[in-house]
Amino acid sequence: MTSVGILSLATYLPQGLRTNDWWGLPPTTPSGDSVGPTPRNHFDAAMQPYIDDPFFGSVERRVAAQGETSLSLGAQAATRALTAAGLEPGDIDGLIAVSMFPDRVGSGDAGYLAKELGTGGGAFNIEATCSGSLSALLTACALVRSGLKKRVLVVATSMLARAIDADDVTLRLCGDAAGAIVVGEVEEGFGLLGAKTLNTSETCGTWMMDTVEDGSGTTAGGRRIRLRVDPSIAHVLRYTAEPFLLETVDGALEAAGATRDDVAAFIVNTPTAWHADFSARALKVASERVVDTFPRVANIGPVLMPFNAFTAASQGLIKPGDLTVLYTFGGQAEAGAAVFRWSDTTLAPEPEPATVFNAPRL
Repeated sequence: MTSVGILSLATYLPQGLRTNDWWGLPPTTPSGDSVGPTPRNHFDAAMQPYIDDPFFGSVERRVAAQGETSLSLGAQAATRALTAAGLEPGDIDGLIAVSMFPDRVGSGDAGYLAKELGTGGGAFNIEATCSGSLSALLTACALVRSGLKKRVLVVATSMLARAIDADDVTLRLCGDAAGAIVVGEVEEGFGLLGAKTLNTSETCGTWMMDTVEDGSGTTAGGRRIRLRVDPSIAHVLRYTAEPFLLETVDGALEAAGATRDDVAAFIVNTPTAWHADFSARALKVASERVVDTFPRVANIGPVLMPFNAFTAASQGLIKPGDLTVLYTFGGQAEAGAAVFRWSDTTLAPEPEPATVFNAPRL
């Protein structure tokens, strides 16, 4: 069987940087101490120090500046991934895009990216909310392993800051970013070793989307997708987060013939300040083995997985030959985990520093 893995990995952060000062709220400092009743589970225990913080532990987040769009962010990440792999766009025979949310209502970025980049082969979109990048990565691996494709480019983009109203407290946790992965054949025994996914139907109805007028000039037709959350979301996440994490991670490890002790690093979704801590507690592993980029970029939706994997690799937490677990959770879609023996993956340069600080909302 063909061994398939990640040939190159790139991330891109937009030009804008939004700090907590942007909201003009009185400064507060989380105590870091547990308050209130004794936590009933790992999720509550990890969350408790942030309950009284109006920013829920958020520090800063990158946001699209004037002229930046879902397409431009994705194209930047994709170009960097291709360059890192030493490939031309025509060397790609498949492109999968994950856009949360694209620059137009009802159509993702895949075809637009293929046109912008000049890639070969087909192009299509995958929609699996915040789990979309792993869903796309597994799809790309399957296409290459089957022989239907030789190299597939996966591009994930988050434009959450545009999708959430300025007066919605959810915005304080969200940012924009893009990541890109080139998938192809790797050395035997490396790459994808096992995976497990579960549907997250228990969360249906907790995220709501509609369309509203967009004054930023960055969306087709002048309308943007608006994302809102139902108040029940906190309760739903508290009782589903741990079962989804454990069942998918342990299932993927079983498929790979490995255990948690064999894993060098766990690359998990970190959409809140406490998710890395929660994951370490639930998995019963040292916190140093769980990557946490939330203080730097906050919640960047489907880009969390490639961004956290890029960070882990660039910091030397995972090296060629190491086992790593990639885990993502997507509300109203699926949660999934995949075990990779890290191959000689080429990393693009680190994202550049921001150039626009606390600019007015697009």
